[in-house]
Order: sequence, then structure tokens, then C-alpha cells
Amino acid sequence: MKIGVAFSGSGAGAPWSHIFAEELRSCAIPIAMLSATSLTAVPVLLWSKGCSDEEIQLWMQNIFQDPALGCRQLAKSELIKRPDGYSVAISSVDILSGVSVLYSDELQADAWNLKVHPLAGNEEYALMSAVSPFGGMEPPIVDKMKLCDFSMRYGCPFFPLKMAGIERILSVSFPGGDMPVQAAGDNMTALTGRNADLHFSIKPDSPERVETYIRSFVQNNIGAIYQKLLF
Repeated sequence: MKIGVAFSGSGAGAPWSHIFAEELRSCAIPIAMLSATSLTAVPVLLWSKGCSDEEIQLWMQNIFQDPALGCRQLAKSELIKRPDGYSVAISSVDILSGVSVLYSDELQADAWNLKVHPLAGNEEYALMSAVSPFGGMEPPIVDKMKLCDFSMRYGCPFFPLKMAGIERILSVSFPGGDMPVQAAGDNMTALTGRNADLHFSIKPDSPERVETYIRSFVQNNIGAIYQKLLF
């Protein structure tokens, strides 16, 4: 059974979204592919390359201080050159036309409404596109398109997993953010996430215990996860 996880959201839990995947792995859930948009794209990509929690949080601090500069610096770092432990797709959308733009090394498409670019070598554009407008970051212009967080228009980024032939999909959203467009994206994700086999919206109850909260959340719901994804 090929299982994929779709991550989204820019709320308090987003910088720790990789912890959810880490807990799934510790519970012997075989993950075939990770899909991400919003702020979750950063820790998910780093985790897929084997980065430690400490390394990920150091980079997240840079992203919080200056999202655009942080994404650029991360894309040029040695960490990004590490081999991928998991297949990853990062999703964005053109504000003007609604064209979906994916960054993935496993998928291919070049239709009028869907473009796929390699992730390797394009990490800067992939991350900046997915993270915008977090922190007030302006959408980057790529191939004459203004790219932003996929969830702002289409919600849960599960369709790259469908393209890859994934059979069971878990949607995990970390809602939150100060901007109205982020609230709109969260609402879209809540609606479209229902098309996955299982959907969770996670809002940690305290900013001081986010990691513990996410780990406990997975353990408390592992029965439903096993039932929906493995049987």
C-alpha cells in the first residue's frame, strides 16, 4: 500500500510539521511521498533530507526573521544538497491565472493549467512560492507567473500524490496566521482535505509545547491512522 501525506498551513504547528511525519515513521507507517505547501514546505523538505530537529528549527528561525532571505539562504545551503530520503512535491499556484505549479523530481506535466518543474536546483523558487505570503512576503515571479501558497486557491495539496499513484492519502493541516488570505487558505484546506482518506487540523494548545503536542496527537490517533491507511 503506497501512502502519502499532504501538509499545509502556516499556524503555530507548521514549523514542527515534520514531527508528524517523524511520529508516523516511528509507528511503522510506510510513507511513499510527501506533498507540502504553505510554511510546512520548509520543515518537510528539510526532514526529507535527514536534517535533525535542531537544524530544522534553526532554519525556521531564519524564515521567521525574513522569509524571502531565509528561503534564499536555505536554497543555497549544503543541507539542500543532501540526498532525499523521501519523494517530495511542493505546490504553488499562479495568483493571476490559477495555474498550478509543482516542484517535484518524480512527476511530469506541462498542461495549460498545470506545470511541473524539477525540485532539485529549483528549491529557492519552490520554497518562496509555497511560503508566500507568510510574513508579508511578496509572491515571486517565475516564468511570468506570480506564485503563492497553493492552499490559497485550491486547499489541500493532495493531488500531486494522486498523480504519483499514491493509494492512501493523509491530509495534515496546521491552520493559523495573521493575514485574511491565510484564513481563506485554511478554510479551503478544511474543505478539500475531506477528499483525502483521513484529514487532521492541528492547533497546538500552547506555543511552548508544540512538539510534544504533535507527538501526542499522533499517538492518540494512531488507531484511526492504521485503520484508514493500512486496512
